Amino acid sequence: MNPYYNLPPEQRLTQCLVDQFNADERLWKKLDPLRRARRKLRPRLSKKKLKKLDLAEFDKTRPPQDCVGQPMKP
Repeated sequence: MNPYYNLPPEQRLTQCLVDQFNADERLWKKLDPLRRARRKLRPRLSKKKLKKLDLAEFDKTRPPQDCVGQPMKP
């Protein structure tokens, strides 16, 4: 099933990527209170380690990428 049936074929992949980006952006903003709490609870961690923890948490909560049914990129 094609959720972008109303778009021309050349715009469908772009719209799919935009939707994925927007979903990731919403998830990142949803995790913001947890990041703030981590910075208050562990003020002595370096910025590099905090960023690593933020990205690990984001990857853990993000749904896996589904590659089945997606067109191959040239």
